[in-house]
Amino acid sequence: MSFRERYLNRHMLLEIAPIAVFFGVNMGWGLMVATAALMVATAICVAIGWSVDRHVPVFGLVTVVLVLLLGGVGLALDDAFFIQIKPTIVQVLFGLILACGLLLRPSILERGLSSQIKLTREGWRVLTWRWVGLALAWAAANEIARFTLSTDDWVTFRLIMSVGAFVLYVIITRITAPRYWDGPLPT
Repeated sequence: MSFRERYLNRHMLLEIAPIAVFFGVNMGWGLMVATAALMVATAICVAIGWSVDRHVPVFGLVTVVLVLLLGGVGLALDDAFFIQIKPTIVQVLFGLILACGLLLRPSILERGLSSQIKLTREGWRVLTWRWVGLALAWAAANEIARFTLSTDDWVTFRLIMSVGAFVLYVIITRITAPRYWDGPLPT
């Protein structure tokens, strides 16, 4: 499986598309209109995922609920706080879900990635904790940005961090996988 097939696929595009819409709309019409566009784009991407795969991952459902709930509250109250806090809440929940998922066999991360990579049980544990660390670092970075940047700069930061976090998850996985691969390494 090539890098493009493994990482640059429909799933990645459905993850990145709403934040790209949010960024683009914010540039022209501001945060509140961008939030409404993000809510619509997220719902559309989840619907596309459902129509193609006939299931939506639990974390995808949590994300869309938080986007609609916090985005809706932010729009109703005309308050950026609820919009800017959403990435922090999502990343903390993601980290907690992954960490708690280690109690399951197979773990949540293994269930999600086992079709792409084959790791030992120890490998899944190590990779999960590395992903948890990245999720919590992303949450902390969002909080720092939320308090120190203007709203427009925060939107730019969020776009860069969303793409950057995706790339870092791939890098962490690529660094971890060879050491803990279960069986002969693929070519």
